[in-house]
Amino acid sequence: MTSLARAATVAAAIILAAASRVDAQSSTVRVTLAGGPHAGTYEIPGQCDLTPGEFPSMFIMAFKVGAVAPNSPRSIEFALAEGKGKPDGFLVNVLFHPHGKRVAYEIYAVPPELQPPPRAHRLRGRGSVTVRQTATGRTAAFRGQTAEGVRMEGSVDCRKG
Repeated sequence: MTSLARAATVAAAIILAAASRVDAQSSTVRVTLAGGPHAGTYEIPGQCDLTPGEFPSMFIMAFKVGAVAPNSPRSIEFALAEGKGKPDGFLVNVLFHPHGKRVAYEIYAVPPELQPPPRAHRLRGRGSVTVRQTATGRTAAFRGQTAEGVRMEGSVDCRKG
């Protein structure tokens, strides 16, 4: 399944779970790519959705509107699948559009048992995520590697509105 199809599936899951979500919160997603032509650290503010007990339980799709420099990401997507006593799963997708060409850096580390039916997504890349509840909201820190070998790490700070 392509990155775009995965993103559409996650977005659909969020829309279906909207009734049970906590109020959307202001947030920031930050990603560092180590390797590849887009190596660097990127940060985009956005809105974080929390859906306790659902998939995804934390989601942000931060994007830039209008003209975007070729060496800057157009969007960064992050979603969390809570492990319920097991390690959490996550996905992160950093999308660039240099000179009209689509370049995506992706980790899809949501084990099948944490995916919603029909559980058709296969793992792509690998990594781990740590989630913490804080006085100001919820944070997630991730680290991993894409299937192409680009190292990626970052964080999501989901602050109370």
